Amino acid sequence: MTKRLRTLLLLFGLSGGWLFAQESLVSPLDIPLFLSGNFGELRGGHFHSGIDIKTQERTGFAVRAVKSGYISRVNVSPSGYGNALYINHPDGTTSVYAHLNGFMPDIEKAVRDRQYKNESFAVQLYFTAAQFPVKQGEQVAWSGDSGSSGGPHLHFELRDTKTEKPFDPLSALMSQIPDTLAPQVRGVRLYPQRGTGVANGNVAWGKIGLGIEAYDRMNGQRNIYGIYELLLQVDSVPVYHVVMDSFSFDDTRYLNSYIDWLTWFENRSYYTKAFTEPGNRLCIRRLQNNGVIDVNEERTYHCEFILRDVYGNECRYPIDILGQRQEIPPTAGKRFLYNQANTYSDKGIDLHIPKGNLYTDLYLSPDTVPSATAFSPVYQIRERAPLHSYCPLVLDVTKDNYPDKSKYGVVSYWKKEKTWLGGDYRNGKMYVKIRETGDFAVETDTLPPVIQPVNQTQWTSKRCLQFKVSDDLSGIQSYRGTLDGRYALFEYDAKNQALSCRYDPQRMKSGSQTLLLTVKDAAGNKTSVKYTVKF
Repeated sequence: MTKRLRTLLLLFGLSGGWLFAQESLVSPLDIPLFLSGNFGELRGGHFHSGIDIKTQERTGFAVRAVKSGYISRVNVSPSGYGNALYINHPDGTTSVYAHLNGFMPDIEKAVRDRQYKNESFAVQLYFTAAQFPVKQGEQVAWSGDSGSSGGPHLHFELRDTKTEKPFDPLSALMSQIPDTLAPQVRGVRLYPQRGTGVANGNVAWGKIGLGIEAYDRMNGQRNIYGIYELLLQVDSVPVYHVVMDSFSFDDTRYLNSYIDWLTWFENRSYYTKAFTEPGNRLCIRRLQNNGVIDVNEERTYHCEFILRDVYGNECRYPIDILGQRQEIPPTAGKRFLYNQANTYSDKGIDLHIPKGNLYTDLYLSPDTVPSATAFSPVYQIRERAPLHSYCPLVLDVTKDNYPDKSKYGVVSYWKKEKTWLGGDYRNGKMYVKIRETGDFAVETDTLPPVIQPVNQTQWTSKRCLQFKVSDDLSGIQSYRGTLDGRYALFEYDAKNQALSCRYDPQRMKSGSQTLLLTVKDAAGNKTSVKYTVKF
């Protein structure tokens, strides 16, 4: 496929069914465009749904509508997209601008009114076409670092308005972002299919899959990016071909089958599987059989990866597999079939995995290990694997001697880290839902959150109250602030554990008043502080 043909297929919506408007896109920023992330990039548990545009490690750049339309939605959240704005366009597409520092005054007022009405920092507002029309190039917001951003940048998306499926916006901005560099390969692995294949290095027999760690590069940038197009050939015959130009948000967790999940979980390396597991229903542009190679002859199988980016820059990477007859090792453990519901009940563990939550057959060998600190043994539910949706797990509380049962929670262990999953206590058992197998135990969280004032001497001069909040285990669940008993809006930056309240002359009085700030964690522990403040 030529570069021109690939571009035309993108522009005329081969995968998404939409057509770009006659009106071309203008840049969403008034600065040169450089990317820190591209569309479809592999992330923890999901595909990246847009492009990340660098903002020179600063916030506050004008963000502009790339096409005419109307502001259809704004969203404010302490995590995720943070401050986000959505513009619907007449051609059936929606542009999305996320991690913003703030909105234009009329939108900002509507957001603030809703926050005080709901008494909640996190809000979502929808608008009609008549409320906030915008013209192409009109400023709608300022760039920022809100939500789960890893640093100042603009996250930009294009979506099909009707289906909300995101598609790669880079094809519409290629003229503004030069790229002549081809993707690069870092490693290739063989994946013998359990019970039907075996591999030792590049020597293999039976059913074998291949995986590749590869990244794209762009001119003048140190960043690495996701692969747009991947083709695997065996003896010059295509066996797997995928193009990452669109996907559904409903499918994004299938990334855990699209990659070697265990390798990512253990060391954060991304190996893309060049084969499709039977339970992987990811709906993207796939032009292939399942990609599994049948090594059934004692000869050399000549394999070649062909990787391309949106610009057509291409990398070819050959690898040979030597077919050598050998014994295929048997499987071990209780087999959970990917195409049916599965249950396990033994050793204080009740696990139910409904149909559709396994990407391939799973072999579990659950066991228990004594714990000196937990209120149960450590329940080892292995092999470690991802589950597509939350699955119910019930664990026995074998040392059920803590008086306040509301403080119990299930935690998961990995190396020296533990993650609070919570759950409900009922008659000596903890009921919880999990999204991956692993090691679990029942612990308690009895320590309340910690609230620390920040820059207290500057509260009056800056007309902003600032705090740092933290929790030792279960995490911050809710907070509320009042001034002389009246609700006061605190903005929460989850990634920085920061709470801040800016003086609002329309809703707050001037002079001295009493601030009461209360923070709760997920185990119900609560901390309250009082301060006399003056605006």
